[in-house]
Amino acid sequence: MTDESTTPLRPNIVLIFMDDMGYGDLGCTGNQLIKTPRMDQLATEGMMFDHMYSAAPTCTPSRAALMTGRYAQRVGLPRVIFPQEPQGLSSWEVTVADILSEAGYACGIYGKWHLGAREQHHPLRHGFKEFVGLPYSNDMDPLSLYVNDQPEDGPVDQTSLTRRYTDAAMNFIERHRDEPFFVYLPHTMPHIPLHVEEDFRGTSAAGTYGDVIECLDHHVGRLIDHLDQHGLAENTLVMVTSDNGPWYEGSTGGFRGRKIDTYEGGIRMPFIARWPQTIEPGSRSQEPACFIDMLPTLAALTGAQVPQDRPLDGLDISCLFSGDAGPEREALYFYAGWHLNAIRQGRWKLHVDRFPNTDLSELPQLFDVVADPQESYNLADLHPDVLEQLHTLLTDFGDHIDSTRQQAEERAHS
Repeated sequence: MTDESTTPLRPNIVLIFMDDMGYGDLGCTGNQLIKTPRMDQLATEGMMFDHMYSAAPTCTPSRAALMTGRYAQRVGLPRVIFPQEPQGLSSWEVTVADILSEAGYACGIYGKWHLGAREQHHPLRHGFKEFVGLPYSNDMDPLSLYVNDQPEDGPVDQTSLTRRYTDAAMNFIERHRDEPFFVYLPHTMPHIPLHVEEDFRGTSAAGTYGDVIECLDHHVGRLIDHLDQHGLAENTLVMVTSDNGPWYEGSTGGFRGRKIDTYEGGIRMPFIARWPQTIEPGSRSQEPACFIDMLPTLAALTGAQVPQDRPLDGLDISCLFSGDAGPEREALYFYAGWHLNAIRQGRWKLHVDRFPNTDLSELPQLFDVVADPQESYNLADLHPDVLEQLHTLLTDFGDHIDSTRQQAEERAHS
């Protein structure tokens, strides 16, 4: 337990995590059909991360990496899991909520979990004090809304979920405003099937999908207003992002690919951070970063202890909030299932596989994703030295992960 008497005032943390919202679905990332004034305001008052990546192009592995600071392959959750399956987040894994609760934070989750449906995988077994939400995606059955570890009776009114999650998060903040808190708000929307409150139906120029984003934006604003009204805004780090790229609808902001792909459209995420005490309004970060960085970063900001008995893949990027240069990083690796599809190092991104697509005739593909973020021009023939260097890193990392696969899968089934 951290000695709070010797620790500077630590930030409250609110992490708002959309489901399948695209990089280009916000006004601040260029959308002209969907109005998102409250998230745009957060960007104006805080920092935009232009090169933030999900650790996976689908729900479960993205969330596993976010929660543990480890690639989902290490956790044994490399793909989307379904309600009847035995896999889930092992009790051996250490989550963001585990380390923050140990450091004296009140931790609540309001929304979609999707890290296992069995009792031992429940968020209350992984550091959270309170849970209101769905155990998995809204297109899976049987669908029940849980309050802590009990499902409510009757069908789920999905039109009310965004408001209900936000209300529960605000209530939690109200009750814990005199102590440090971590609110994880992984919204169900805009994952399909789309549902939206009646007051927002038909309000956007982008159909029901746009209505859903505008509804989400409204409730982000309600939560921000709640923090402001209680005098909590100055020392609260609010982050808004999405788990992976958009599925059948939604904008990638012009990036190639969508959900399921490890092209930029499937894994490059909108990411906004507001923390008035530290972050310069209207600032931007060009440093490549990833959801695996959340656990070590939040540990550094709060004085929490990261686990020392296992490899962490993420880095402490807290320096970026102050506008400083980021830590030196070897590379970021992008998997689809157990297939290591791509690697990014600096401005370069190399694709060697494109699972689940089986057409590999154009590979390898080497892109300069700073000059060519749309991944339109393959430079593999022009830069054989870069190709060789990245291929060596990718192969070595893939071999290492493969050597731990059996152990990871056994833990996820335990």
